[in-house]
Parts: sequence; structure tokens; C-alpha cells
Amino acid sequence: MARVTQDARLPKLNFKFVAVGSGGRIVRGNIKAISEVDAQNLLVERGRTPVSIEEAPSFWSVEQQLPGFYKVKKREIAVFSRQLATLLDSGLSLLPAIQLLRSQSGSSRGFGRVLDTVAKDLNAGEFLSATFAKHPKVFDEIFIRTVAVGESTGNLQSVLRDMADHMESQEAFTKKIKGALTYPIIVITIGVIVAFVLLTVALPPLVDMFRSVGTGLPIPTRMLMAMSAFVNGYKLYMLAFVVIFIPSIVLYARKPSGRRMIDRLKMNIPVIGPAVQMGELARIARTMSMLLASGLPLQEIMEIIPRTTTNSIVFDATDAVRQGLVLGQGLSGPMAAQPIFPPLFLQMVRVGEETNALEANMRVVADFYETNATDRTAAIVSMIAPLSTIFLAAMAGFIALAVIMPMYSITGSF
Repeated sequence: MARVTQDARLPKLNFKFVAVGSGGRIVRGNIKAISEVDAQNLLVERGRTPVSIEEAPSFWSVEQQLPGFYKVKKREIAVFSRQLATLLDSGLSLLPAIQLLRSQSGSSRGFGRVLDTVAKDLNAGEFLSATFAKHPKVFDEIFIRTVAVGESTGNLQSVLRDMADHMESQEAFTKKIKGALTYPIIVITIGVIVAFVLLTVALPPLVDMFRSVGTGLPIPTRMLMAMSAFVNGYKLYMLAFVVIFIPSIVLYARKPSGRRMIDRLKMNIPVIGPAVQMGELARIARTMSMLLASGLPLQEIMEIIPRTTTNSIVFDATDAVRQGLVLGQGLSGPMAAQPIFPPLFLQMVRVGEETNALEANMRVVADFYETNATDRTAAIVSMIAPLSTIFLAAMAGFIALAVIMPMYSITGSF
């Protein structure tokens, strides 16, 4: 009776299905169910063999039409992992622990729905890693693989804590980088917008007044008048260029060739490139350390590592290392053939292989490169921030000088 009550309170979703009905007839339609597994069971009960089942977005569901606003955050998964490990350590079994976490008000709407289906599948006898694997947009491959290892070794609590530490560390590192770059980007953007508005709206009346006077104008004023005339004469072309250029860059960046070119550019830009490379190396080392600590075999780890990066250059390098490992060349040998891995990284991997301390060495390497990437980014920002302020001050001073100087000339002529 308790189970019926529990299932009744779970929200039902709309699924599109293709199934084989009586006489081999193909049937297409929609069915409401709590989860994909539940939809499959309902179709079987109705004498139909499911071929494909997928969730159909509802037109009236803001959550399904705008999934980006309801995306489950990494921070939420990290907190969930740590809390689940604590509940399991306290002696609570898995299903009641999931249900307890679901009942907490801290769970967002999207994550709450995920936990509802996880609890339903656990109640049906599935493994925890298998239930997580049904939600790839929420739980990534690293999370699912490590949970599966924890289940098989009886070390689930420790694995969940390691995953929480890993996600919190990655989030903190990313937040530092984004936070350091936010101020300069805002300052430069505001400066460009203000300059455009001044040149197109505020200055043209003054320019007309200066021309009507006919007196000799100072050089800064003539320069400002030329800039204003250029911007006003070509502003539609400039706006059209921005409207066409930016989407074109975005579309090109989505293609493999464009993405590769942009990733290569990011890695090779002076000053910025080393910080990007160190960030990628820190992510690789941290992920390897965490997966090694969970007990996952090295070959499986190297199958996962390439899929943890969004940089195509790093993907190619780590995938080449994976192929070399499969061919029996070890780990440090194939890495040495890839230019993205510096001597320190290679040395730590080589020593780790020889002394069977690869997990500890990767943890040290991750700490080192995370610190260096953060320091380099802070140094870049410490240069960009004052330069952007000086740029705005110089721009404001130039405009003020160009406007005030002819005012004195006009006043003196009367």
C-alpha cells in the first residue's frame, strides 16, 4: 500500500514511443508514465513490444521548453553525494537515504524529478549506477563509473565523498577563473558602449555647432569630429557587421575545424595560453587521481579522460595517450609524444608508474597546476584591470579635451 501511495505522488511525464503491436504492426503514440522504465512496462502490459521510448517535451512545460533555466548544477550533485555518503555511514540503507534527500526542500525542481525516478528504479531492484546512467545530462560518465566501482567493491560511501571533493574542487577552480575575468570584461564592454553612444548621439549636435562657428579648431576636436563622422556614416554597416560576424563565428566554432582552430588559438596566445594549458593539465591530473583512488583500472580511466575536456587539442592528445596505453606503451611514453604535456608532468607520471604511486603523484600535480593556473590568471587580470581603467580614463579625457578646447576658442572670438 505504501508503494502505491509513493508512486501516486510522483509526477507523470509524457513519452513518445514506437512499438510493435499485434500482428507485427508498427504503433506510434504517446504514453504518460513516471519514468522511461515505467513507460516500457506499461507498453508490455498492453501487449506491445517497445522499439524506442523518449520523453516528449510538453508545450506548456516551461521546464522542458527552456531546460537551461532548470539545469542541475554541479554544486547540487556534490552536496547530494556528500549527504548520501553521510546517511549511508549512519547505517541508513540506500533507498530510504535517497527518499530522505528527495524530501529535503534544498533539492531543485529538476533534481527532485531525477531523484524521484532514481528512487523508483531502486525500488524496482536496479543498481544505483544503472539508475544514474539513465540521466546522462545530470550525472556524467565519471560519476557513473566511480559509483559502479564503489558498488562492486563495497566502498560506495568513500567513492561518493571523493566525487564530492572532486566536483567542489573543479567548481572552485572554475569560479576563480571566471571571477578574475569578470571585471575587465564588464569595464571594457561598458567603455565601448559609452563611446559608441557618445559618438552617435551626444556629439553630432556639438560637431554641427563647431562647424557653424568657422573658427580654427584644435587637433583633438578635428580628430573627434572625424571619428564621429565615420561612426555616424557607417554605423548601420558596423551594426550589420556585428550582427553577422558574431553568429558566424559561433556557427564556425561549432564545426570541428572551427573548434580546433579556436582551441589551438587559446592554447598559443601569449600570456593567456599557458594559463589555459595549466588549467587543462590540472583537470586531467585531478580526474586521474580521483578515478585511481576509486579503484578504476588505468585503461578505463584513459577511456574517460578524453571525454572530460571541451578542448579538441587536449582531446586529441589524451586520446593518443589512450591508444598508446592499449598498445602496451605505458602512460608516460605516449604522453612524451604529445607537446601539451610539460616535462614536470611527464616526470611525475613516470615516477608514479615506477613506484606504483601514480594516484598520489597525480594529486600533487593537480594541486601544483591549479595553483599556477590561478596565479597566472590573477596576474593577467592584475594587468588587464588597470589597463582597462586607464583606457576608459584616456577616452573620457580625450573627449572632454576635444569638447572644451573649442569652447574657449568660441568664447574668445566674441
